[in-house]
Amino acid sequence: MTAILVMLTLPFMAAVTSFLFKNWKIQYAVTLLSAFLHLTVSFAIFTGFYIPEQFFMFGYDSLSKLFLVVLSNTYFWIVLVSYSYIKLPVESDSTSGKKYYFMLMNFYIIANTAAILSNHFAMYWVAAEATTLSVAPLVYYSRSQESLIAMWKYLFIVSVGIAFAFIGILFLALSSKGTVLDGQQLYFSEFIKNAHLLSPVWLKAGFVFIFVGLSTKIGVAPMHAGDVDATSTAPSPIAALFSGTLRITALLGVLRMLQILKNTGSYEFAKFLLVTGGLLSILVTLIFMLKATDMKKMVAYSSVEHLGIIILGIGTGGLAFIGAMYHIVFNSMTKVGLFLCAGKIHHKYNSKNISEISGVLERLPWTGWLFLISFFAVSGIPPFGFFFSEIKIFEGMLFSQRPYILLITMFMFLLIFINMGNLFFKMLYRKDPQKEFVSNDEKFDVFHFTVISLMLIMIAVAVATPDVLSKNILDIANDFGMLP
Repeated sequence: MTAILVMLTLPFMAAVTSFLFKNWKIQYAVTLLSAFLHLTVSFAIFTGFYIPEQFFMFGYDSLSKLFLVVLSNTYFWIVLVSYSYIKLPVESDSTSGKKYYFMLMNFYIIANTAAILSNHFAMYWVAAEATTLSVAPLVYYSRSQESLIAMWKYLFIVSVGIAFAFIGILFLALSSKGTVLDGQQLYFSEFIKNAHLLSPVWLKAGFVFIFVGLSTKIGVAPMHAGDVDATSTAPSPIAALFSGTLRITALLGVLRMLQILKNTGSYEFAKFLLVTGGLLSILVTLIFMLKATDMKKMVAYSSVEHLGIIILGIGTGGLAFIGAMYHIVFNSMTKVGLFLCAGKIHHKYNSKNISEISGVLERLPWTGWLFLISFFAVSGIPPFGFFFSEIKIFEGMLFSQRPYILLITMFMFLLIFINMGNLFFKMLYRKDPQKEFVSNDEKFDVFHFTVISLMLIMIAVAVATPDVLSKNILDIANDFGMLP
């Protein structure tokens, strides 16, 4: 039995156990054990300690190894805090949102693992749709009207996007007409190898439809609305999964298409679309920050901003592409802390309205300070990871064919930082004269432990830059033809 099969089987067994046993402690224990074993196997594959065999339509390369370990690491920490989270009261009297929490979490990791390790466009498409179906019910966790609307909006928009991606795959198949790939299976590796034989017109059409379709899941503007609403409404652990893992699973499909296009005349066309999408995402975030009133939506738009810079780095290529890969790693860890702290604040104040949240450092000292540190981390302040990855992206943009994009990007980043910082400091330091604030001796809990642990791991990775990580990212850059 290969490691790939194990990583799919273990969560399935945990999902079945979670369905059969209604005791949350049992569900939590089996899910946490499954998550730990999944992380162990993923890390063994990533470091080269274990080399799995190819299995069915699944395989792995440098890109899938990186995305797999990012997924597995984020998922483990989210599962770790989940039992403490489900013990908190929900907004309504209903507890039905908690019944299938761990079962759906296990299906979520199965679907994302299958998508990341797939070596076939059809398998990837099925797995990508399964990620949507597994996570959408978790958006409706609180059983509130707002969460119901957000769930259906997300399902509708993403389903349309997945349909677009399916059409893109059909166009990709049409591009192989009259070649050795005509009528053959849609394996990534075969299309990459024979890319020069494909029809440029159908290849471009395929990339456009796949990019636009998957952008509904990635959160690339202007297809970001459903993703933002779902992220800002979902429970904070699920929102962290959205930002740190679900979006990169969707990004993988776009990267596979870009890998096919890299040795064709359509490559510059694809890069132009990516750069445009990245700039639009950052611009939309800036516009929102100028009038933001919802705390969790503000954090969700921060994810749109950073997926935008990742897309921009990929589209720019060269050193910026390498920086984008590092940014993916750091984004997954940073956003966990940001969303978990936002969730704690939301629960304490029973409001997401920024105007109704004040004196957080007094009422929630542990959460408040970690929220502030998370803000510095997401803003790219050293020694946090975003500083190092953004430096690489900016340097790559400076020496690209369009260096003026760097000035536009840095200007928008500055305005986002100023406006977002203003909102953060209002919530943390402002005192409401209408309310009497009493210092609250908040207890240190698993949420704070998780945020601190991930921050320390991120700083260690950013400063030390382990050889195994840098080598893997250089291998990815080589696979995409980004190295001289």
